[in-house]
Amino acid sequence: MTDVYEPDAIIPMSDAKVGVQLVLRFMAVSVGLFLLCSCAVGYEDYLKFKNSRVGEIMPYKEPFSFSDAGKLIRADYVKVGQGLTHITKDEKGNLIYHFSDQEILENTRTEKEWVGKCLTYYVVDPETYIIKSWGFDKGGNPLSCRTWP
Repeated sequence: MTDVYEPDAIIPMSDAKVGVQLVLRFMAVSVGLFLLCSCAVGYEDYLKFKNSRVGEIMPYKEPFSFSDAGKLIRADYVKVGQGLTHITKDEKGNLIYHFSDQEILENTRTEKEWVGKCLTYYVVDPETYIIKSWGFDKGGNPLSCRTWP
């Protein structure tokens, strides 16, 4: 014979307790989803964004500065970049658009590897203005190129 515990009586939960349990479960799942989704934010997400631009038409024809260039945009550790700083040509005649997107400052909230300027370029067909490719420009830190939640 095995001993099996069987409760003498099932104590019904009040509707209020059931409601509280449902709310707590919902909040726990929401927090879990938020943490899971925020993992996609960052360097990999930035790469996906840049890759998605290849094949599109470059809308800019002249260098420009972002209206909030140099201003802090995330607390005290991310500054807005300078914008489209200049356009050059490569040996094949393609236009090279040089962008300063953002700068991550050294701070206790950021990883050391992220510190630096996000400098990128687009290779653009000079006749159609279609973006052929992109890359990280000299003098920048690719890991400082990230998206933020």
